[in-house]
Amino acid sequence: MEKIKLVLASRNPNKVRELRVFLAPFAEQVDVLSLDDIGFSGDIEETGETFEENALLKAKVPASLGYVGIADDSGLSVDALDGAPGVYSARYAGEHGDDDANNDLLLDHMKEVPDEKRTASFVSVIACVFPDGSNPILVRGTCEGRILWERQGTGGFGYDPLFYYEPYGKTYAQMNPEEKNAISHRARAMEQFARAFGRRLADREAKKAAPALNSRQRANLRSIAAAQDTIFQIGKNGIGEETVRQISNALEARELIKIRVLENAPVLPREAAQALSELTGAEVVTVIGTRFVLYRPASDPAKRKIRP
Repeated sequence: MEKIKLVLASRNPNKVRELRVFLAPFAEQVDVLSLDDIGFSGDIEETGETFEENALLKAKVPASLGYVGIADDSGLSVDALDGAPGVYSARYAGEHGDDDANNDLLLDHMKEVPDEKRTASFVSVIACVFPDGSNPILVRGTCEGRILWERQGTGGFGYDPLFYYEPYGKTYAQMNPEEKNAISHRARAMEQFARAFGRRLADREAKKAAPALNSRQRANLRSIAAAQDTIFQIGKNGIGEETVRQISNALEARELIKIRVLENAPVLPREAAQALSELTGAEVVTVIGTRFVLYRPASDPAKRKIRP
């Protein structure tokens, strides 16, 4: 079986190794590569206004070249500063990666903020974009803490000396690698991504294993669906994990369901049908106007209700 080539939109070998560790359960199905491994030498501009936008921008680059693209965007969000430095965390003071200047500027901006209002969170967003245009994976990991009045600790990088984590009673910069990795925003995002990616792989394998409907079966299912009511609507929130879960449960119970895409939805009916087919392992029976029909036989053959 040919492996899926998953390309991390980074040249950082440490990030590549980290991703391989979290995706180790899928090592027989996936090859994790870097931008250097695929010969991509260009720069990727991070022009988004949110972590999600930047992660998606970066992940789309490998996906546009035919790979499964993955990228992360991380930073510090301080409540008293309305979420700043946010996506500008690495270049808060002007020069990218100047940790001392960034920390000095943060302390200056926080000099009038009392202890009880110095709450903050480290945020990591991971995006995974597929070359076939199916629904991307987007997860967010956070770690809550507060900003100190002065640096404590010499480890880590970035804002680690100022970010105090209450349960440990120390800053990120005072933690050993094992402590930090157990609670960090990146680790939490990586764990979520590994679970979501595993589900996507399982759904795709299940769909490939299922025999495709022939024209007679499809016509029979369309006839049955014509008499059914629409039981789901996709609106302005698009297709989230909860929607996928509910539709998957409905397919297990009913096997054949009709879904309507509203005008304010961020996806077209055909796009929504394709995405849900990928995510649930269901067959798209038909797409007519704003409605589409999905079919997936119950996992227990004894409980199957519809014989197409």
